[in-house]
Amino acid sequence: MGKAQLIRALQIAAGILVVVLVVGLYKAKSDASKAEAHVRQLHQEISETEASNRALNAEIAHLESPAHVQELAQQHLDVTPGGQSAALPESSMASRLPAPRERQSHP
Repeated sequence: MGKAQLIRALQIAAGILVVVLVVGLYKAKSDASKAEAHVRQLHQEISETEASNRALNAEIAHLESPAHVQELAQQHLDVTPGGQSAALPESSMASRLPAPRERQSHP
């Protein structure tokens, strides 16, 4: 193989290498662009989920508020909060409560 043929073979190999590198670079850039778009989409979904969580937490706080529970008790159970006069006097507690259980000894 002559010197001219060797140079020509090296030029062809270098050309093929350049084409392979260009295609690889294009593919890497394309993959990076797709990954970046996916990351943006995930960030958007996270933001939406966090906003939804904040709204749900606010709704939970409202539903668990004593005023709301009292309102529901009045509407559905016809129960109103009792005052001091509705409390059971200490002297009548013994007659209303069950007798204490005897302790069982364990061997």
